[in-house]
Amino acid sequence: MAEPHGAEHITPARRAIIMTFIMMATVIFIMNQTNVIVALPHMQGTFSATQDQITWVLTSFILALTIMTAATGFLAGRFGRKRLYVFSIVGFTVASFFCATASTLESEILFRALQGAAGAPLIPLSQAIVLDVYPKERHGMALGLWGVGITVGPVFGPILGGYVTETASWPWVFYFNLPVGALATLGIVAFLPDTSRRNRRRLDWLGFAALSVALAALQFVLNRGERLDWFASLEISLSAAACLLGFYVFAIHSATTPRPFVDRALLGDRNVMLGFALIFAWGCVLHSPLVLLSLRLQGLENYPVMAAGFLMAPRGLGGVLAMFLVGPLLKVLNPKYIVSAGFGFVALATWYMSHWPMHATEREVIITAFGFGFGIALAWVPLSMLTFQTLNTAFRTDGTAFFNLLLNMGSGVGITLAVLVFTKSVQIGHEQLAAHVTPFNKLFHGRSFPHLWDMGTRGGLKALDSEIVAQATTIAFNNAFLLVALTALAAIPFIYLLGGGARLWAAKSAR
Repeated sequence: MAEPHGAEHITPARRAIIMTFIMMATVIFIMNQTNVIVALPHMQGTFSATQDQITWVLTSFILALTIMTAATGFLAGRFGRKRLYVFSIVGFTVASFFCATASTLESEILFRALQGAAGAPLIPLSQAIVLDVYPKERHGMALGLWGVGITVGPVFGPILGGYVTETASWPWVFYFNLPVGALATLGIVAFLPDTSRRNRRRLDWLGFAALSVALAALQFVLNRGERLDWFASLEISLSAAACLLGFYVFAIHSATTPRPFVDRALLGDRNVMLGFALIFAWGCVLHSPLVLLSLRLQGLENYPVMAAGFLMAPRGLGGVLAMFLVGPLLKVLNPKYIVSAGFGFVALATWYMSHWPMHATEREVIITAFGFGFGIALAWVPLSMLTFQTLNTAFRTDGTAFFNLLLNMGSGVGITLAVLVFTKSVQIGHEQLAAHVTPFNKLFHGRSFPHLWDMGTRGGLKALDSEIVAQATTIAFNNAFLLVALTALAAIPFIYLLGGGARLWAAKSAR
């Protein structure tokens, strides 16, 4: 998809204005994925819903988002990137209004699905637009600036959601999107250059349908598997079968049809394929530590929601610092080293978190959150640049769409695996610790043994069990954080299979 005017014909002032409105759209979309989580208990009361029913407010959004992200490349080629971007912002904003005014749970779930579907193109299109309106030598700086929204949105979303919900009511989580969405729409209409349309491109309906079924089934399994006891549930078993069948049909059809849904130019580019694998791994470690840390602070250490949110806020500060440093670093270092350092910081921070005692100090939480945020943001920009540096610009929108699709999939898989390891570790840890609670254990008869844990009384047994649960939970959190650390470490060797890093570094050094 070619721009009618190259990046060199866009003035610096216009680039800055475009970036401002792109950032606005990016931030409200990213924040809306996390701030709703805080409002769920209040929504549950409004709609008189069960815990299982209210989770569909999240699940419907994720399912629609996943499917429509895959279609972004085709839609942009058919209707033009600017038109699709404007439609996406308007659709997301209007759906936000209906989410705020929904009177039944069914309508809320429907409008959340529409919100996810309409907003799905925003992130991949934003990334493609940033790459197109800035010249190649400034891609690092531009992606770093835009990446601030990607980094801080998930952190400050729950804080804003908690504050708005407590001081006003949960509909204001959605009302907040209206003025920002309207302003972003006006700015994009006025300043973003239009793009040409590939009118001859036809939709591969079978490929799109097979991929949509596979992705929707996979997201259903990831989001509801733990709650439904995985394959003990017929729903999860059928969804897993639909997922495998969908991916099988998609792969066979894409290999044999002359015009597949995913252009073969993407599949033939080694950097793109390796970048897709690495962004999946990046997604796996992106949100899972945030989920685990939130659960630990509120569940194990009894911090209030707002206090836990502020303790995790340094993650965003670390991300902002990394985004400002990555541009200058790209001028003097091979981008592969920077990506490796980013994954290394993530591994180091989560490894340190895996050694926390039952009560971590606020200082430990703040330092590790900052280090994790710094590492996760440091890897983002150079990984994006390495992935797309060899790809023809005509396929950039398709590439960024699937780049973000795999990021979302990785995030879902990472959270699911982390929670699964945590849940199983709690069960195993409790069994192992409880096995030592017997009248024959000499530790229970020593003078230093707390009287509160007297096994001869019902209250003593209850107190002792509470302590066992707390210790088993601590071990479980540590095991889950260790899983994240090992995932980050395992990704580092694959970074050096990417091509072009040395050439990119040499070109920047020569300037």
